[in-house]
Order: sequence, then C-alpha cells, then structure tokens
Amino acid sequence: MNNNITLTEAVNGVLNCQRENGHPESYLIDFKRTCNRLLGHAERLGTEYLTDDLVTQFLADSNNSRSGEYRHERFLAHNRCIRFLESYLETGKVSVNKFHEPVRESISDGLAKTLELYDQAEEASGLSKASLIKNRRPVRYLLEYMTSLGYQELSDIQPGDTMKAIEDMLEKHYAPTSLVTAISGMRRFYEMFPEIRPLRIEIPSRMPRKRSIIDVYSEDEIVKISSQLSSSDISRRDAAICLLSFETGLRSVDICNLRLCDADWKHNAIHIVQSKTQRPLNLPLRSSYGNAMADYLLKERPDCTEEYFFLSVHAPYVKLNTTWHIVKAAVSAAGVETEGRLTGTRMFRHNAASAMLRKGVPLSAISEGLGHKCQDSTMVYLSTDQETMSSLTLPLPKGGSGT
Repeated sequence: MNNNITLTEAVNGVLNCQRENGHPESYLIDFKRTCNRLLGHAERLGTEYLTDDLVTQFLADSNNSRSGEYRHERFLAHNRCIRFLESYLETGKVSVNKFHEPVRESISDGLAKTLELYDQAEEASGLSKASLIKNRRPVRYLLEYMTSLGYQELSDIQPGDTMKAIEDMLEKHYAPTSLVTAISGMRRFYEMFPEIRPLRIEIPSRMPRKRSIIDVYSEDEIVKISSQLSSSDISRRDAAICLLSFETGLRSVDICNLRLCDADWKHNAIHIVQSKTQRPLNLPLRSSYGNAMADYLLKERPDCTEEYFFLSVHAPYVKLNTTWHIVKAAVSAAGVETEGRLTGTRMFRHNAASAMLRKGVPLSAISEGLGHKCQDSTMVYLSTDQETMSSLTLPLPKGGSGT
C-alpha cells in the first residue's frame, strides 16, 4: 500500500475513479459524506494517512450518531469506503467489484475452515445469493466472537459461549426482531458439526417479531402516486419499475433480476423464478406497466448486450441491486410523506395486497399473486388494512339490564 499518498489525496483519487466509472452524482455525494466521517476520525487521531488505528476506529463507528443504535447501512458504507481507499492506495485505481464481507475478517484458521465447509453446504442447497449472504453473516459473527475468546477449533467452544455470542450480536449488529434469520442460519451450522451439535440447545427456538398495523397509502395518496408515475417528470425506467411493483407487489430483488427473456410479449405474461422462495411466478403483463416497460425498452434502455431488463442509467451499464431509492424518490416527488413509514417496494407490496383485500379478492388468489408458498404467509397483509381488521373482530356483548 502506498503510504506516500495522504488520505485527502486518496479520497479525491477514489472520487475521480468513481466519476470516470460513470457513477451518478447522487452516489458520489453519499460516498463523499462517508469519506468526510473518515477524515473527521483522522483529524481526531492527528494523522494525515490511512493507518491501522484509523481503520479500526472508523469501522467500529457503526452506530447512529443521535440514537446510538447500530445501523447496518453505516457499517456497510464504512467497509466500502475502506475497501475503495485500500484498493486505490495499492493499485492506483478502484475495483468495481461488489463486496459483502467486512474489510478485516478476524477468524482463526481452524474456525475459518469450518466456515468454508458451511459455505459449501449452503451453496449446494440452491439458495439465492442474497439468502446465502444473509445467512452467512451471523455465522461469521459467531466465529469472530469465538476467535476473540482465543478459540482455534469448534471443540474449544464451551457451554454458555453460544448464548454470549448471541448477546454480543444483539449489542453490536442486530435488533432483537432482526435476528430471525440469524437463528435459522446458526441452527443449521450447529447441526452440521458434531462437536457443537449438543450446544444448539442454547440457540433460542424463535425470536419475537413485531406485527404492526402498517399505514398503507390512502386513496388520495394513491391518486398522487399514480399521477406522478404517468407524468413526464419521471424517467421511463423508473416509471416502469414503480408501476410494475405498485400494481403487482413484485419484490425489489425480482425486479432487479428480471431478464429480457422473462417478458413474454406474445402471451402478455411475465415468467420468473422468485429469488426469495425459488418458486416460479407467472404474472399477467397488463397494459399499464406493460406499456411502460415497452416504452423504456424501445426509447430509453441503453443499447448493450446485458440480459437484464432494467439497467443503471450511467455506464458501465449493469443490473440494478436495489430499487428502494427509485421508489422513494417517486413517492416523495408525488408529495406523499415517506418519513417514519415503510418505504420502497415493500410498501408497494403491502399496498397491493391491501388493495386486493378491499376489493374482496380471496386470500388464496392474493397468495398466488404475491408468490407465497402458503396462505399463512399472506396473513400478515391483513395488518395493512385497519378497516379489514375491524371487520374481522367480534362485537362486544351487550350488558344486561340487571348488571
């Protein structure tokens, strides 16, 4: 790593590389904001260079500055920042590869080998890449914690260590309601290795999940959003993405993974295999979002060999990784409040389900349209509609005159 380049020079070098790679200005602004936090840490440490102490302190700064709660987005942003800077200091350019692991994973060699075996077994299971990454994260945290205790092998893990590791995760990485995936991934990990299989009893059977009544869009807000999506103020790509999710409830990951060949224009249908469940889903290609998709394809989509339907606006033209920012920008531009409420395609999905409920669509049909494995998964969407919830409650018995 080139230690003759100051941190400020490295930051400017990375920004220039990102700009040359075609990243939009909004991305550069967010990245610069992250770099400014790093420069603030450097100033407090009295260094002008990227040192080990600076990296350690910066990566540990993963909590919200106001509430003090852990923020995974901040954790990932800081890791990306360090990766880009180290790449620039080593090669003079920035790697455009996407990373999902922390910068400096500290797991002992013996425990790292078990992680490799776990990875191989999980990949062979046929889970989507997103699920593999999500499931692996808590197992990695577990092994990092065991390494911090000085353990080299799974046989070193003692009764009580697993529960302490879970407590450590809750303190540093997860809210209690976000640890559901961690529980299932860890249980499979413990089942895989005889040395720790007896200790799986320390893993809670379940984590409580809060089921709140979600404040879906009002009729007035739906009109505003529909008007915005049909206006000339939004790009053809963003309009097609939002309309597709708004009317079908299609998940963001499935929109990002949509391929050109998935749109069956001859039979007016969309055929996909859902990333989350690996189950096939067939959707009607309605004129509303179908016309918007065709409009984007013919008039705005970059002329390239990429097989994915929706691509980045700027070169290099690649598939999208998320649609959250697109949906939020469209909803905000429509004059609909987004702060303090669910946002993105998840909100569109809840809203689509709620709209079907209000129209009297049977639960089985809603479940099929949303691509759920069973109707039980669809029951959560009852909580999106207070009117529907109220109609399902039993009336209180009237008191007798003699009471």
